[in-house]
Amino acid sequence: MYLNAISGPIYTFCVWFYRLAFINLLWILFTILGLGLFGVFPATVALLATLRQLINQNDGSIFKTFWTFYKEEFIKSNGVGLCVVLLSLILISNIQFLQTMNTGLSQVFYLATIITACFFLLVVCYFLSLYVEFQAPIKTHLKNAFLLAIYNPVASLTMIFGFFAVYLLITFVSGVGLFFSMSGLGLVVLSSARLAFRKVDA
Repeated sequence: MYLNAISGPIYTFCVWFYRLAFINLLWILFTILGLGLFGVFPATVALLATLRQLINQNDGSIFKTFWTFYKEEFIKSNGVGLCVVLLSLILISNIQFLQTMNTGLSQVFYLATIITACFFLLVVCYFLSLYVEFQAPIKTHLKNAFLLAIYNPVASLTMIFGFFAVYLLITFVSGVGLFFSMSGLGLVVLSSARLAFRKVDA
C-alpha cells in the first residue's frame, strides 16, 4: 500500500511530463509548418484545446486532437491573431516612443501604457481560454474576457505569477524551454482562467 501511494503520484507526474513535452513539440512543429506567423495562432489554439481535453480527462490521441483543432481553427484563429499582433505593435511602438521622452508627463503616459499592455495580455489570455472552453461569437468572448480581467484579480494574479514561474524555470534550467515553454504557459492560462470561471459560476 505504501508503494502504491508513492508510485501513483510518480506515474501521474511522468504521464503529464510526457504529455506537456509532446504538446510543446507539436506547437513548435506546427508553428513552423504554418510559416511562423501564420502558424503560431492556430498552433496556440490547438495547444490550449488539447490541454483542455487532458485536464477534463478525455484521454484521446494527443496528435489527432492537436491536428483537428489546428486545421479547423487555422483561418479563424489567424484573423484573431492579426488583430492581436496589430494592437501589440501599437502598444510596443508607444512604449518605445515614450522611453525616448524625458518629461514628467511622458513618464506618466509610459507607466499608463505599460499597465495597459499588461491588461491587454490578460484579456488575450482570458479570450483564448474562453475560445477553447465555450462556443460563442468572437464579440461575446472579447466582452467576457474584458470583464474577467477586471473582476477577477485573484485569477489574474495567479496567471501573472504562473507566467513568472515558467519564465524562471525556462531561464535557469537548461533545455526546459524546448519542451515546456508554451505547454507550461498554456497550463497556467487554463488553470487560472478556470479559477475565474468558477467564481462566475458561484
